[in-house]
Amino acid sequence: MEEALEMVRVKDTKERMAGVERLRQVLEATTRSLSAAEVTALVDSCMDLLKDSNFRVSQGALQGLSAAAVLSGENLKLHFNGLVPAVVERLGDGKQPVRDAARQLLITLMEVSSPTIIVERAGSYAWTHRSWRVREEFAWTVTAAIGLFASTELPLQRVLLPHVLQLLTDSNQGVREAATSCIEEMYAQVGPQFCDELHRHHLPSSMIKEINTRLEKIQPKPQLSDGVGISYISAEMRPSFANHKKNSPKAKIAQRETSFSSGDNESAEKPPVPINVFSEKELIKEFENIASMLVPEKDWSLRIAAMQRVEGLIFGGSCAIYYVMI
Repeated sequence: MEEALEMVRVKDTKERMAGVERLRQVLEATTRSLSAAEVTALVDSCMDLLKDSNFRVSQGALQGLSAAAVLSGENLKLHFNGLVPAVVERLGDGKQPVRDAARQLLITLMEVSSPTIIVERAGSYAWTHRSWRVREEFAWTVTAAIGLFASTELPLQRVLLPHVLQLLTDSNQGVREAATSCIEEMYAQVGPQFCDELHRHHLPSSMIKEINTRLEKIQPKPQLSDGVGISYISAEMRPSFANHKKNSPKAKIAQRETSFSSGDNESAEKPPVPINVFSEKELIKEFENIASMLVPEKDWSLRIAAMQRVEGLIFGGSCAIYYVMI
């Protein structure tokens, strides 16, 4: 990694581009954890690269940080105060690939840290940012976060909702549309009780009517039959990107090895089929097969199928066997 970091510090643009690509490749191929010194050197270099005049350099720096995040453990969290605002600024970049990479980095930071913590830190800069593009892109980022983390990060939607509702009155049409899509995703995850939460915010009747018109077209995700997930905070067990416009670049949050995702796969919109196992041996065998498919070398569709099988095992009651095992 040291060699790659030396390459990104040179003045020649082409060499810097080659350096960030080399850095990304090295990080993606690394399996060991990064030391505190390595993380500090990486972040210091990438912070400068994020402001590079060549968009491919800043894009590569964002991608490198995403690759490094999963290797850095607690060491990266020490740099969040400076890193998160810098990434938010890239949401307003003039080039879509840079904005995509910035969104993906924020999602990755949520995965390795806490979605609520990252949303709160980034939101303190993004919700009222002077650039409408930052506000818009951040709204699409949190829409993705809801789809991915709604079932595991219980405070997330309550943290988001007041800010998202504020964006419904933004002066920019793109920001308003992104905020509306975010509300649609919340409704998809929570169900009709989400409307009760909206009424608590005393929105204008005209706005409520417009929102309800949009929500009537949304099919909420299936809730668990035992009553779990009936509260406002959804406990639905299958987070996914939902109701995005599939051909819109705003809907295509770039993902690098995200564990829970439905992408554009139509089958991911269907409720998972329960898979029943009846012994510890069978369950271990299932997880071994799934693990063999969840490697970067496998086709993305195979990895999606593997995660769908995890869903099926959960819905088939395998959690009870796992509980006995531990």
